[in-house]
Amino acid sequence: MIEIIYDIHSLEGSCYIEVLPDQYKGECWNTSSIFLTEENFGYILPALEKCYKKFDYFSFNEIEIDTWSLINIELKSMKQFLDSNPNPSSLKDVIGFPYNYSEREFRENYDTNSKQLISMITEFQSWIEQKSSSTKFISVLGI
Repeated sequence: MIEIIYDIHSLEGSCYIEVLPDQYKGECWNTSSIFLTEENFGYILPALEKCYKKFDYFSFNEIEIDTWSLINIELKSMKQFLDSNPNPSSLKDVIGFPYNYSEREFRENYDTNSKQLISMITEFQSWIEQKSSSTKFISVLGI
């Protein structure tokens, strides 16, 4: 399932990307954070890397709200691309596939995965906009 995880208690293991609505203060697994599986985060990773050149997948990235506005524009473009019913072979030009098998699995259930990814991106954009009014940073805490 391509989705955002809000409940920290539903996490199994530690292979998640945490998105914290604040600067990193030495603590992970915050109840105010949202979480994405590595695979789900990988789909949207190109948008972050394009707008925040210093992004480090294995570190704590404190990203200013102004940069998140740019990321939101990239996410919007990603949704428009998916909504245009693109040729599945062009997906890797826009979407990130973190594992060798990720693209194949995405394409095997293309219609469902595409709809779920659009929904996840829309939800993520709303969350970013909501948090932008109360913080100057949204941090991405990597693996």
